[in-house]
Amino acid sequence: MSRRWKVAAVLLAAGCVAQAVRRRSRADWTVRANRELDVRDRVLREEAPGTAGLRHEAHRLRELGDAAGALEVHARLLAARAEALGEDHPHVLVTRFNHAGHVWDAGDTTGALTAYEQVLADMVRVLGEDHPDTRWTRNVLTIRRNKAEGDPGPR
Repeated sequence: MSRRWKVAAVLLAAGCVAQAVRRRSRADWTVRANRELDVRDRVLREEAPGTAGLRHEAHRLRELGDAAGALEVHARLLAARAEALGEDHPHVLVTRFNHAGHVWDAGDTTGALTAYEQVLADMVRVLGEDHPDTRWTRNVLTIRRNKAEGDPGPR
């Protein structure tokens, strides 16, 4: 066998090994993604049937400028999720964070800041200090406090 054919055989073998590794990595990723989707589907099945509709309705009312209506609908969504999943479920914590935003939009600055502080304390307790949702809530709370105190923020 000539040197050229040996080099070609080695390259072909290396390519086959690389392809097998890529397929295995892709398969592992697919398994992990399917597992995550199964968890999300199970959580959504555990919720009350109308929660998705409530979330969309609250968003629609908020976009139309009806902050009070959006707040009322979102309160029903929060109650349904908390009842279905429990107060400490991560989806409920995020819904509480979003509810605080609705309270802020409705003009209740003090109530919104209190709601942000309460959900932040629960996120730290349940999710931990370094969880992305906890950090995001802390940042939003800081921004909203500054706005409430009259600080316009960075320019």
